[in-house]
Amino acid sequence: MTGIEPAETRHTHAVAVVRRPSGVGLWIVRVTATHVVTYLAVGLIAALAIDYESVFAQPVIRDYMREFGSVASFVGPLVQVARGVVFALVLLPFRSVIGARWGWLRLWLLLVGVGIISTPAAAPSSIEGVVYSTLPLWYHVLGLPEVLVQLLLFSVVVAWFARHPGPVVEELPARAERVLRAVVVACLSFVGYAVASVLFAVAVSAPISAEGSLTWSVQGLFIAPVLANGVIAFVAAGSRARPLRVGLIAGASAFAAGVATIAVYQALVFGWASLGYVILAPVLPAAIVGAMVRPAGSARPGAGRPLSG
Repeated sequence: MTGIEPAETRHTHAVAVVRRPSGVGLWIVRVTATHVVTYLAVGLIAALAIDYESVFAQPVIRDYMREFGSVASFVGPLVQVARGVVFALVLLPFRSVIGARWGWLRLWLLLVGVGIISTPAAAPSSIEGVVYSTLPLWYHVLGLPEVLVQLLLFSVVVAWFARHPGPVVEELPARAERVLRAVVVACLSFVGYAVASVLFAVAVSAPISAEGSLTWSVQGLFIAPVLANGVIAFVAAGSRARPLRVGLIAGASAFAAGVATIAVYQALVFGWASLGYVILAPVLPAAIVGAMVRPAGSARPGAGRPLSG
């Protein structure tokens, strides 16, 4: 009546404001994941299209780049997580600009202009690199399509996240949410298999080379378990059980599917099966599946426990 709120109401509003998440953590996770996924996807396609092994063996270039297929070539993708975090922190103050109309184009032009063409150092594909380095001109041009496409995809996805700071699944129909979860889980489980394979090779002192690893017979080893993990995630998203129970069952199913498919594939394609690899390789992917699967709608407003007044 007097226009003055009761003390209890004011206190409730104050608590609500203080507890409202800032979205910084979600932004960092999203930008980092976007960089890692686009980097690996575009890099894999480029590696299949370009004979980098021969390129890196050329005079001058072999003194500039590490040997293709060395341990650094496999550890390098893991370092992209740190690069993704740096991207997220640097772009954090500019979320409103990136999320505006044509924000993706502004971000892409900024990254291309400052990060590629006009870098302070004499990097490949940069003006300084062309002028001051001894790298041949064709090498500066060779890698441009790969980085331009990767940065374009990165900019488009990051701009979309800047415009939609809330959970993505809240804006999707239930069926689309299940498909999205399945695709994301399958992709991350593939990363898990790649990491597990490198760690296993290092542990047993097995030789690591691009020539032996980037073959269809070796990469085909992961197709069945990754697809199985996607199916498991899709089915789990339709469950009505508690999230913890769903995660445990999905993780156990992913592990069993990985063991079975890898053992069968190795026996059929290679004529033998490595028991240690068969058992250890699916552990990390299964943990990823178990940690990430959720029943569809569990993150939507009202899906959890009702808030008390």
